[in-house]
Amino acid sequence: METLDLADEVRTAVERIGSADLVVGLATAGPSATVAAVAGAVRAGLDAHFAGQAAVVVHVDQAPSGETPAALAAALGPVRVIRATGAGHAADDALDWAQAVRTTLTVGRRLEARALVMLNADLGSTTADWLRALATPVLKDDVGLVLPIYHRYRYDGTLTQALVVPLMRSLFGRQLAHPLAEEFACSGAAADAFLARPIWETDLGHHGLEFWLPAAAIEGGFTVGQAVLGPRTVAATQPPAPLGRTVGRVAGPVVTFGTPPEPLPGGPTVDPSLMQVGFVQGVRDLLPVWERILAPENLGEVLELSDRPLERFRFSDRLWTRVVYDFLLAYRARVVYRSHAAQSLAPLYLGRAASVILETSARPPAALLLSATRLGGMFDEDKPYLVDRWR
Repeated sequence: METLDLADEVRTAVERIGSADLVVGLATAGPSATVAAVAGAVRAGLDAHFAGQAAVVVHVDQAPSGETPAALAAALGPVRVIRATGAGHAADDALDWAQAVRTTLTVGRRLEARALVMLNADLGSTTADWLRALATPVLKDDVGLVLPIYHRYRYDGTLTQALVVPLMRSLFGRQLAHPLAEEFACSGAAADAFLARPIWETDLGHHGLEFWLPAAAIEGGFTVGQAVLGPRTVAATQPPAPLGRTVGRVAGPVVTFGTPPEPLPGGPTVDPSLMQVGFVQGVRDLLPVWERILAPENLGEVLELSDRPLERFRFSDRLWTRVVYDFLLAYRARVVYRSHAAQSLAPLYLGRAASVILETSARPPAALLLSATRLGGMFDEDKPYLVDRWR
């Protein structure tokens, strides 16, 4: 099954407990202002919805400190806890999410758990219903992987909607609202399949696990579902990553549990004119790179678009689809350094995002959903463009 070696004290704890129906993973890297609230939500969820299930919390403590285990113990009360310390962390002392997931899945399968849930200890917005919404489809409906749907502001997640969602639909035939395993639940069988893949020590395993898990579940034939949670509020512990690096990491009907929510009212101000400026600057700075990546006709459309005033600026669905497919082809062929190729997509994404905002900002929320659905259809329609050039 798994290739991860567990510390002696973790194996001893697993042997002492023996087995569990439900395992919940929480990971920390140093003191956390929200871990007590998240642990309290876990305990409330277990008491309210899983009282008849044998449950264990796996605390992956990547930068051990005295206060975090104490806060967890106070919040969890009688809930059994297995603590795995020193399970690696990122070079910048940030949480190594992939290693935390791997540890939790490994411990969970040693306990022969039927359902495994991974939650983020930095999300103060976590509620008891999150645990119910994620775990119940696995335990009662035999769903292999349950992904979250969050209640977001109107233009939150535009990168996901512009890139990950249509690619998942085009390549795997699944229309997922949020195809990222940032929090998730999975079955024991799916956990075994994930652990058996030679992914964990690769760059994708270290930096793109939340993208890989849904694709691996679909490829493995597991049922993938979506659970409506609530607003996702992350504790601001570090400044956001630069857009280029973020874009570089991103580079069929699905059953949904709960009613997909309308966008939250309000939210941060978005200015399409600033995005257009970023796009135009990218044309000036990155043209030599794009000449090696984009097909001549697509590059010509990008250059023509850079001369348009804001009131006539529209980055079409077809052009964006072809740009993304050109980047996939270039990434595969290594026509430039892969990191440079992926990060050079960022200004083009800014152009696409500006276009979507200009098209939908004065229209009802349903217009944004219609735009995303239309883009997914274009990725499907233009898939032969990618397939013919892949060979």
